[in-house]
Amino acid sequence: MKTKRMLIILFSIFLFLPSINIISLTEAQEEKTREVSDVTNLLRLLGKKISDFNNLKTDFVEEKDLAIFQKKIVLKGRVCIQKPNKIAWHVDKPIKYSVVITDTSILQWDEETNQVQEISLSQNPVFQNVLNQLTVWFTGDFTTFLEDYTIRVLRKSPFVIEFIPKEKNIAGKFVKSITITLREDERYLKQIKIQETNGDSTTITFNDTIINVPLDSLDFEVKRRV
Repeated sequence: MKTKRMLIILFSIFLFLPSINIISLTEAQEEKTREVSDVTNLLRLLGKKISDFNNLKTDFVEEKDLAIFQKKIVLKGRVCIQKPNKIAWHVDKPIKYSVVITDTSILQWDEETNQVQEISLSQNPVFQNVLNQLTVWFTGDFTTFLEDYTIRVLRKSPFVIEFIPKEKNIAGKFVKSITITLREDERYLKQIKIQETNGDSTTITFNDTIINVPLDSLDFEVKRRV
C-alpha cells in the first residue's frame, strides 16, 4: 500500500477529450508504420523545444478528483528543476509538503510529522523505473515512451497528447492514461492529467513558468520551511 501511494505521488508530481488512435488495428500495416513514424517525428520535434533549458521554476495548481468524494482536493505550490538530476516539488497550500528527487534518492517531508523520509533508489528498482519516466515528463524526451505507451494526438493547437500504458508497462497497474497539454509556444507543459484505473484523476496546471533563471540552493531543501 505504501509503495502504491508513493508511485501515485510521483506520477502526480509531476509529474485531457475524444481521441483518434494513431495506431489502429484495422489499418493496413504500411499505414500504421507511417503513422508511428509521424508521431515519432512529432515527439522528437516537441521534445527538442521542451528540453531546451538548464533549469526551470514554475507554479502549479493540482486538482485531485477522488472517486469516493464529490469535492475536489486542490493543492498549490512550486516545482523547481535543475538538470541533469534534480527535481523539487513543494506544496504550499493548504498543507506544506515537499519532495526532492535526485538520481540516487527521494526525500520527502510533511508539516504534520515534521519528519524527513529518505528512499534509496538503488534499493528500490520500482521507484527508479517510475523516476526515469517522471524525469521524461518534465524534460520532454517523449520518444522514449514509444515502446511503453500507445500515443494519441488529440489536438494540434495547442498540442494535446494522450499516453496510454501498454500491458507490459508497470504504470498500467494504477494509471489508465496520462494526457499532456503544451503551451501555445510549445516551450513547456501547460497541463498534465493523470487518469487512474480506480476512477481517481489528477490535473496539474503550470503557471508563471520561468526558464533558465538562477535557482537558490534552498529550492532543493526538503525541510526549507522548518
